[in-house]
Amino acid sequence: MRAALRDRRFRIVYLAMVTSLLGDSSLLLIPAVLAKKLTGSDGAAGLTLFFFTVPLCLSPLLGYVIDRVDRRRFLVAACLLAAVAITPLAAVTGRDTFWLVYPVSAAMGLSYAAMSGALGGLLKAILPGESLAGANGALQTARQGLRLVGPLFGMAVYATWGIGAVVLFDVATFMVAAAAFALLPAPPPTPAAPRGRPRDEFLAGARHLAGDPLLRRTVTAFCMMFAVAGATESLIFAVIEHGLGRPPEFTAVTSTAMGVGAIIGGLGAATVIARFGELFAIGAGIALYGVAVLLWAVPAGAVVLAAMATGGAGLTLAGVAEATLTQRRSPGHLVGRVSAAFDAVAGVIQLASLAAGAVLVSLFDHRVLLGVVGVTVCLAGAHALRARSMRSPAGHPSAA
Repeated sequence: MRAALRDRRFRIVYLAMVTSLLGDSSLLLIPAVLAKKLTGSDGAAGLTLFFFTVPLCLSPLLGYVIDRVDRRRFLVAACLLAAVAITPLAAVTGRDTFWLVYPVSAAMGLSYAAMSGALGGLLKAILPGESLAGANGALQTARQGLRLVGPLFGMAVYATWGIGAVVLFDVATFMVAAAAFALLPAPPPTPAAPRGRPRDEFLAGARHLAGDPLLRRTVTAFCMMFAVAGATESLIFAVIEHGLGRPPEFTAVTSTAMGVGAIIGGLGAATVIARFGELFAIGAGIALYGVAVLLWAVPAGAVVLAAMATGGAGLTLAGVAEATLTQRRSPGHLVGRVSAAFDAVAGVIQLASLAAGAVLVSLFDHRVLLGVVGVTVCLAGAHALRARSMRSPAGHPSAA
């Protein structure tokens, strides 16, 4: 992590991303809060998450664009467009305008997907391979830390000065981020790949994922996890109510515990990857999350909070390792489409899992579902760990 932060170009990228993430995290809960407050409907509030996630399914199209333009300029444009796209939220004042929270939520999700895809390619272009894990770890640590304080800050601003002030703050952070990206020295040009048929170019990222043995195993492990992990969004409320006997507001405490664990996972990710390789970190991180879900069934607050922290650390470790492996195993002209293909697969599976979890939690005992989810996630981690003998280019171990 220190090596990445010593690079001036990465420090500029870090400043831009931290600034934009601060604005995003402050606005994160506002659409759902507005929908709930103006309609009184839990379903209306929950739809904001659905609209936020839907743009991830468009990631392949974004990746196709990202790999054909200057990524620095793309990020400048993405920040400016995001600043414009969130402004309609300031017009939400009553039941007749609450519907605006949905297009704004979709715009927020689209901004997240676009910037995530472009950032991966930009980091690959400006940093040596050995610094990528540290850079990804630093960004993920900042992301998780801001998720702890950002929503609280945003709600405080909303309660004091209203929705307009929160929107204005987020717009300002996007403008600062755009300026920072604009000041970034131009990265070395990425060698262009031979052009093919549009259909082949569009699917190139997915084909690379399927054709590379390490990335294919990574995608399979994450898909196994995502196929069941979406149910935890509903299960956590059953754990809090029936397991711990606490009110729903206790989710603020469990989310904080998970965020603290995620920060720890981000800080230690580069060290784990350097010593054991990306696939080991992916498998270990996913398995840690599986064990954590199993521990949710223990009716003790201290155990559940410790499990939340463990799960947060595991997910962040796996996420940093996946981003690093994707950057290292993908050609520069293709990394945007590879990242986008992964996001699209993950987004579709997560949407299905979220919907299924909401139904199943009302039909089965939450402890049974926790067992199924936890065991499946552990098996997903084991699937990645089975590749310990595989290696990545230039002798860099991708598994111990």
